[in-house]
Amino acid sequence: MDTIFWAHSKHDEFTTSSAYLALSEYNPAAEDRVWRLIWTWKGPQSVRVFLWQAFHAGLKTKAELARRHLPISTCCDRCVAVCEDDIHALRDCSLVKQFWINIITISKRQGFFNSRLNGWLRSNLVDDSMVGDVSSWAVFFGVALWRIWFCRNQFLFNQKMMDPAALLVDVHTRAEKTHKLYNSPLVTRNIWANKWISWHPPEWPWCTLNTDSAHKFDGIFITGGLIQDHFGHWLSGFGMMIGSCSITFAELWGLYQGLQLAWNSGIRRLKVEMNSLCVTQLVARPSVMTNDYAPLI
Repeated sequence: MDTIFWAHSKHDEFTTSSAYLALSEYNPAAEDRVWRLIWTWKGPQSVRVFLWQAFHAGLKTKAELARRHLPISTCCDRCVAVCEDDIHALRDCSLVKQFWINIITISKRQGFFNSRLNGWLRSNLVDDSMVGDVSSWAVFFGVALWRIWFCRNQFLFNQKMMDPAALLVDVHTRAEKTHKLYNSPLVTRNIWANKWISWHPPEWPWCTLNTDSAHKFDGIFITGGLIQDHFGHWLSGFGMMIGSCSITFAELWGLYQGLQLAWNSGIRRLKVEMNSLCVTQLVARPSVMTNDYAPLI
């Protein structure tokens, strides 16, 4: 039977929130594409995080700090413009604009300098036809934004003026190295293999003793262990604080306490597992009794 349904919600029912999102032209699919565009960008993770902040207009510009009710002026410190927001700091400042003019072709400048922030970021991270003398415009653009923001902070906090020509050489070098690194066969090829590492119970009728020791920040060593049967069931365990000593002494104490616990529990077929090669070698050669651990061994 035909029924009336609301097309802007998952369950076909009208809600105020879905109506608001429909009126505001919110597109979850477009948001998801932006997410993938940023986090699949082939470059350092620090630049990806910076691009994510830029997409959300979250850079700490003068306008953003003033919006957070900090008593500061919104004027740009470099070109004395009225408002330093994200698009001004990354593109429209006179020094930054000179940097872009040096790399953007004349036929592309009108669209490049007249678009809004999100559309500007999205189009330049996708389009590779902006310029012809770089290996990847998307990589170049991301690195350029990151370095432009760095130079802006250098001027703000260290009074170092940005040189557009020197910045262009710096960005070009970094972008080429990044593109070469992230498109190397060693990076693009799937060289990882998933391997589950886990504990396996012993064969019947054996039991297993696992011991380990750890060092606390105050110089105190602790040790502990547990005994399991051939089903992997927990039979017994212990934990104790030893005090100030060496790691080898702590591992030996853990082994001693575990063996004593197993013996008192009536376990005679026991397999010991521990990660101290030094302790296993000391126990395997009990005739060598000239060291400090001889009494415990």
